[in-house]
Amino acid sequence: MSALETARACTAAPTTQQPPNSTKNSARSEPFGLRSAWLHFANEIEIRHLAKLHGRINRRKQSLDDLISERQLIMNRCIRRMRRKSGKN
Repeated sequence: MSALETARACTAAPTTQQPPNSTKNSARSEPFGLRSAWLHFANEIEIRHLAKLHGRINRRKQSLDDLISERQLIMNRCIRRMRRKSGKN
């Protein structure tokens, strides 16, 4: 097998690189996870801006979830220390 054939054999087909939930019907019925009547009246520029905002919102939600879980870990460690010190181990 030549190097070119090996490279072709190892690369994934473009159809497998699409997100699993990327169907045209779901994108038109519920863009950005919103079911709002006003969304049908948004123009193309507003839809693009909404897409950017949706991405930012999702990233901030994930970031907030990460911070909350980190706070929970610290809180649990402190509670264990407190219990050990008071003899409630």
